[in-house]
Amino acid sequence: MVSAVTGSTGAGRTPTETTHHPNRQSNLFAYQPLRHRHEPEVCALAQAATGKPIELGFVPHSGPFARGIHATIFARAAHSTTREQALEALTEFYRDAHFVRVQPTPPRVKDVAGSNYASLSVDVAGDTVVVCCVIDNLIKGAAGGAIQWVNRLSGWADSDGLASPACGWI
Repeated sequence: MVSAVTGSTGAGRTPTETTHHPNRQSNLFAYQPLRHRHEPEVCALAQAATGKPIELGFVPHSGPFARGIHATIFARAAHSTTREQALEALTEFYRDAHFVRVQPTPPRVKDVAGSNYASLSVDVAGDTVVVCCVIDNLIKGAAGGAIQWVNRLSGWADSDGLASPACGWI
């Protein structure tokens, strides 16, 4: 299960009743629960990464802020694990990912707004594992990805032009 809250900049350029920022300001609501257009893409990417198909329940929410996404991912552990083991596994998995920060406390959108960074945390209770992730959907989304690909194709470091710290005030 994934519950994700996105800011109004992820809604596109054409204002509608549910995407226009003045209608979203000081408001929070789900949209397209369990039938969002990105659900098949997420399933395909998860299968490509793990070699196993997944079932996904995705509930996106419209948040009362402009930029950023806060996602909470819920999963069942296949075997007994502790928070420390899950944190260590997540840290090891992303060890070489320059723009991914694994931290012991839940991340906040303001910590990444205006940057190309993703911040992750994990918690465990019984057989339930929860991963929280925040990104700036404008920079960490297609724009940052495009710059990273230009960097790679040009033989430059992935981080060239993208290593700015988060603004915090956006």
